Amino acid sequence: MQKITDLINTIVDRLKERDTTAMNYLYEHYSSALYGIIYRTLGDEAIAEETLHDVFIKIWNQIDKYDPDKGNLFTWMYRIARNQAIDVRRSKKFQYNNKSTELEPFVNTFTSESKEDKYGLKELIKKMNEDCIKLINMNFFMGFSHNDISNELEMPLGSVKTKIRSCISKLRALMEKYND
Repeated sequence: MQKITDLINTIVDRLKERDTTAMNYLYEHYSSALYGIIYRTLGDEAIAEETLHDVFIKIWNQIDKYDPDKGNLFTWMYRIARNQAIDVRRSKKFQYNNKSTELEPFVNTFTSESKEDKYGLKELIKKMNEDCIKLINMNFFMGFSHNDISNELEMPLGSVKTKIRSCISKLRALMEKYND
């Protein structure tokens, strides 16, 4: 474990010194994991690749802000990637380009390595009604805010919040049922 910590510290130090080989190492070892979260949020390969590029530029430019006392390097990079993907998804350009996109391709989008699979959430969510599946996927796995969902589904904001709360309660009940 100490060897990994030393390696990460060395990489961070080299990035702070603007060593491009350290950035190449990060890209080789972490780009596929970061691409996964970006793609799951955006659902578009080209935009996900462009966003991944932007994420690595951000990592390069903000490496001085990384604080190992607040978390490990991957978690820090993961947060940058997720936040960047959510920002892209919320952008007017993305929303304009996806106005006519059907939600169906995004429903039940899980990768086989996902934590959702590990804990059986994928199967539990499949047991829920279609509205709950759509709302849970949009809110928790695609990064839509309640307001985004309200606009996308043309549903009052209060109804969105109430339905999501109800769906989460149903999901908890299913989890308790299957954990007993």
